[in-house]
Amino acid sequence: MQLLLSKSIQRTIQFMLLFFSYATSSDANGQVKQELLNLEQALNVGVKNHDTTMLKDIISKEYQLTGPRSTQPVPRDKWLVNCFQWSFDSATHTEIFVANWEEVAVFRSLQYFYNLKLGNNEVVAKSAGSWVTDLWIKRDGRWQLLTRLSEKLQKNN
Repeated sequence: MQLLLSKSIQRTIQFMLLFFSYATSSDANGQVKQELLNLEQALNVGVKNHDTTMLKDIISKEYQLTGPRSTQPVPRDKWLVNCFQWSFDSATHTEIFVANWEEVAVFRSLQYFYNLKLGNNEVVAKSAGSWVTDLWIKRDGRWQLLTRLSEKLQKNN
C-alpha cells in the first residue's frame, strides 16, 4: 500500500510541475513562497539540532522521502531516526520556485549542506547539492510537508 501511495504522490508532483505556470497570482505566491521558505529553513534547523518535536510539527504523519535512486520511499518514522545520522553547520536553498493552489503547494529548490557529515563518513565541505521538490498541504491553517522528492546532483571532478 505504501508503494502505491508513493507512486501516486510522485505522479501528483510530476503533474504539478507541468502546470507551474498556472499557479496563483504573484502576490499570493510571494507570500506562500516566504512562508514555505521559512518552514524549509526551520526543517533544516530541526534536522541539524535533532529536534524531533519540531520536525514532527513540520512534517505530516503521511510524510515520505523518495527519489530516483530509491527502491522504496522512506516513511516519516524512519526518516526521523535517520536525521540523527546528519551533522552539518548550515544549509542553503537556491533557485527556488513555488507554485500553489490554495491548500496545496510545491516548493522546488537546489539545496546544499556545508560541513556535512553523514554517519561515520568523512566531512564534506560543501555537498554536491540536491534538487528538492516538496509537496506541502495546508491543514488547520498551517502548512505541513507531505512528501519530498530528492534528486542528488552528480559530483564534479
